[in-house]
Amino acid sequence: MAKLDVVVRGLLHDIGVALHPRGFRSSGAVWRLITPEGVAVIRKQPSQWSRPTAKMFYIDTAVAPKEWWEWMAWRTGQTQPMNMASEIYSIGLMEPRVPCPHPTDSDRERWQVTADTDVDRLHADLLTGVTRAADRLVELLQPGRYLAELSALPNKQIGHWPPLVILLSGRGPSPELDAACAGLRAAFAERPRAAEYVDELIGWAHARASR
Repeated sequence: MAKLDVVVRGLLHDIGVALHPRGFRSSGAVWRLITPEGVAVIRKQPSQWSRPTAKMFYIDTAVAPKEWWEWMAWRTGQTQPMNMASEIYSIGLMEPRVPCPHPTDSDRERWQVTADTDVDRLHADLLTGVTRAADRLVELLQPGRYLAELSALPNKQIGHWPPLVILLSGRGPSPELDAACAGLRAAFAERPRAAEYVDELIGWAHARASR
């Protein structure tokens, strides 16, 4: 129904209005904040379960600190400037989707608009969630903040070690970087097929730290 599309477009417009004072700029259904420390991204992602009578979507959030962006750019060979970063270039450990406080099913991250939706309540919930998420992204882009939160995590899992190594590389050679590289190797020790990736990542991190 065209009416539902109009409602969703209005919601997206109001998200942009709410994010603009925080420094986010829009490009379609993507809003980016560019700082010297990296880029934050908020994006509306359509749901595959959308249908004419129910428009469903997610609000993704992402942070790509400058060191992580450089690593991803180098590894993928992409040439886009950082101001075109998308959520695929994020670390993705501290940036959850914006949750829906009144979900219509078990998926608590999926937003839905139907003919019966209380649009005023959805509008208020959505803007509250998006602005809270934006403030969190701004925090994570503060110098050293993402690294500090990663470092403080107890019982680090395998996915924590690559960004920890990369972010530490921005501080130059250090015992902390060496320890993180050792932790990375230990985490991947039982994955021999990943040995080349681990060597590549550590080599890149040491090269960057030595600049």
